[in-house]
Amino acid sequence: MKNLGLLFLKQYFFLKEILAALSFYRLRLFFSILSVALGIGTIVLIVGATDGANKRVSELFEMFGPDAILVISGGRKTILRGRKDTLTWKDVKSIKNNIPGVYEVVPMDIDRGIVKYKNKKWLTSIVGTTPAYFSSWQWYPQEGVIFTQRDVEEKRAVCVIGIEVKKELFPHTSPLGKYILVKRLPVQVIGVLKERGTSTGHHHLDDRIIMPITTLMQRLLNDDKYITLLRVRTHDDLKQTEGNIRALLRYNHKLGPLAQDDFDMFSAAEVKQILQVISGSLLLFLGSAGLIALIVGGFILANLSYLSIRQRRREIGIKRACGAKKINIAASFLLEILLTTLLGGIVGVGLALGGGVILERFGQIPMIFSAKIWELALGLSLLVGLTFGLRPALKAASIDPIKAIKG
Repeated sequence: MKNLGLLFLKQYFFLKEILAALSFYRLRLFFSILSVALGIGTIVLIVGATDGANKRVSELFEMFGPDAILVISGGRKTILRGRKDTLTWKDVKSIKNNIPGVYEVVPMDIDRGIVKYKNKKWLTSIVGTTPAYFSSWQWYPQEGVIFTQRDVEEKRAVCVIGIEVKKELFPHTSPLGKYILVKRLPVQVIGVLKERGTSTGHHHLDDRIIMPITTLMQRLLNDDKYITLLRVRTHDDLKQTEGNIRALLRYNHKLGPLAQDDFDMFSAAEVKQILQVISGSLLLFLGSAGLIALIVGGFILANLSYLSIRQRRREIGIKRACGAKKINIAASFLLEILLTTLLGGIVGVGLALGGGVILERFGQIPMIFSAKIWELALGLSLLVGLTFGLRPALKAASIDPIKAIKG
């Protein structure tokens, strides 16, 4: 019991000595912590962004639907010159009536424009479609109702708005029953969509208004033929259905054997694959940048440790002359460095959390910080401390005590 008490006292004074040394060199401690914190904070931020992106991919995949195909006007070459509308109402009817397994075809025409209410203006996406849009995307109003097929047939000026549009135009009042000016057309708001809280690139899904497709096409765009895209859902195999749709559209559009498609098609699996490739590329690029930042931080830490050893040579010499072993000196300096890097890891997590809030709020970048970020931060802190601190600690232990005392 007595030996245990003596061991405890030794450890207590050993740790107290280390903490005293760290507190004495406050400026050096600050820069050491900061160098490690920036590297670890960058990596933690990247992990949070990657987890957020993966969650967003899953959300978009689930929202898109495992049985859905998106057919978009314009071929790949026309994208470079500006998308050209090629899908028509004839294509809608042909797919619905001739492709086996297809049980739903939802036409959509999309535009962007200024919407106004009194003295407030907002640039948003304008989607013209049919009532099937809401059930197909499983997206219903939280207030009000959706428009009907009769509204489509009679080209009525009614709309359902997204929550972002409501926040901008009606921050303190209900929009139901009120009229907004969509470009040059007064349109009555009959519903407000539930919040999806998802964005694709710079476009927020909740930032849109939905109206009858005939109203958008004929009363705003002066067009009654061309459609921007189709959402097709099928009971059959997606690949087979895609092939059937491609053959049908090429026949309808009178495309020769060597002509390229004047439309694009994406299934849920392809959308998920594209998003995962983008997410993986982002992780590779940002992960490399974070790793470089961490290595740079480690070199800064090592150089500051060497500087500390040079300034404390006399202290090391006196300890060795009083009986301290090389292993005690090495352990003392290594523990100082490990405590510094652990503090850097904690500060790095704090910086990452703060940066994540800013990126999510102002950059529309989804962030998820789980408990594993602490394991990652502390693990990297110890790794950096051992990698870049072991050599300075051994150098401190190898100092000749007599030369050190003589100065």
